[in-house]
Amino acid sequence: MSGIAEHIVLATIAGGDLAAINFEGQALSWSALSDAIAGLSSLLGQSGLGDESIIGLLGRNRPEQLTGFISILGAARGCLLINAIRPVNMIAEEVVSLDLGCLLGSHADLSPEVVAAAKAVGCMVVAVTVSRGTVSFETILKRSCKVFRTRKPGVLIEIQTSGTTGVPKRIPIAERTLQSSLRDGVRSAKGTVDHFELKPQTSPTLMFGPLVHTAGTFNTLMSVFEVRPIVLFEKFDAELYRQALVKYRPKFAALPPTAIKMMVDSDATRDDFSSVKAVRAGTAPLSVELQLAFEEKFGVAVLTTYGATEFMGVVTSWSLEDHGLFSDRKRGSVGRATKGAQIRIVDTITGKPVPSGEQGILEAKLQRIDDSKEWIRTTDLARLDDDGFLYIIGRADDAIIRGGFKVMAGKVADVLKLYPGVYEAIVLGVQDERLGEVPVAVIETYPGVRLDESAIKSFSKEKLTPYEVPVRFHQIERLPRTVSDKISRPEVRKFLESLADEQCMAKSLRSQ
Repeated sequence: MSGIAEHIVLATIAGGDLAAINFEGQALSWSALSDAIAGLSSLLGQSGLGDESIIGLLGRNRPEQLTGFISILGAARGCLLINAIRPVNMIAEEVVSLDLGCLLGSHADLSPEVVAAAKAVGCMVVAVTVSRGTVSFETILKRSCKVFRTRKPGVLIEIQTSGTTGVPKRIPIAERTLQSSLRDGVRSAKGTVDHFELKPQTSPTLMFGPLVHTAGTFNTLMSVFEVRPIVLFEKFDAELYRQALVKYRPKFAALPPTAIKMMVDSDATRDDFSSVKAVRAGTAPLSVELQLAFEEKFGVAVLTTYGATEFMGVVTSWSLEDHGLFSDRKRGSVGRATKGAQIRIVDTITGKPVPSGEQGILEAKLQRIDDSKEWIRTTDLARLDDDGFLYIIGRADDAIIRGGFKVMAGKVADVLKLYPGVYEAIVLGVQDERLGEVPVAVIETYPGVRLDESAIKSFSKEKLTPYEVPVRFHQIERLPRTVSDKISRPEVRKFLESLADEQCMAKSLRSQ
């Protein structure tokens, strides 16, 4: 049995009859998870799928999928996560391409099209059901393929990147990487804890990050690792989250910037957040203005972090101690290197390290990846100060060169989000015959809000240098998003291209 599998089993034993998962008022105990692991392990063993197999899981944020994920890893198998929140035809096409020996999902997600796709490639199909505090597995299609996908040595999970900037890539996550990330993730208010006891925790994880994304995957494993109960949400809802804060009184919370903004704009109060010592914010850049607004409204420190899917954990973060000492002077930083991580900034052309304070490309060495043997280059522009605090300037491919002037699209979008009625915004560069590229903004407003383009343009001119001001502002009902709730740049670009095509068509018709 692998290290993580053994730890999961021991955690379920330690938790006993206490609640492990709470979902819409229904609870599932750690003992029920223990029984589920044993049941799935027996079923897979009888089918001839050994420890080398990797099990596909149709993932979404419901008890069936969460218990399936924990059971697969607890049964010492690898897990390949498949996003179930997509059109059925897309899921069926992916199932055909994966060559899986077994596919696990809820009855609702195992549609006739998906089962037919599995049957076409000889894949075993298992349905998981959670009812009245118990978990059961039912084989609805036996395996007929003799050759099937196995995991590479050391790999535990295959997960897709968010697809924020392009087509999602499926990447393998090694067990040793996960083990190290989980150990480093055990934290107190002051920072990393080197040793801890395997005993049930009372403060729960309020989890709404998608299971099929790094945040959800890691939070699930971290909670099991600490024997910490999970309060599960299908998606983020400000009022339901406020109610959970009051009911469960967690000590720490994890909120991405979009959720932080929704809580700032909600009716939640300081009393609702009274149990929370700190909020950890990651997955996307957080503007200083939004961080200050949250801290002023709720009186809770926001500890920003930086990481990536490939790192399976954070690379830099703030501690409460650092927040108390440096928050006024280091606003905008994503913290200092975490335990087992080294970071540096290198010149974008030569690749040589630059002095502190200078901008360049961020690189990291991680003990959990390869014992810190190689520098891993990111696509992020950043700088380090003399105290080791990291500042992310933006993506290297986020820069728009407008007539020779560099426009950082993320900075412009952060300014637009300060305008009343704006919920979210993204700025992209579009081709221009005279200037090469120009910034164009696409804005999602709150329901019922209609923007005055001249007014928001005047606002932008007050906050930005002239070359940073977008040449056009497009309002959209809802920005396209990835499974991790990040704005999908490729889809926004398609939207802008469709507008350009329509304008060209109209111009052509007028000239006829």
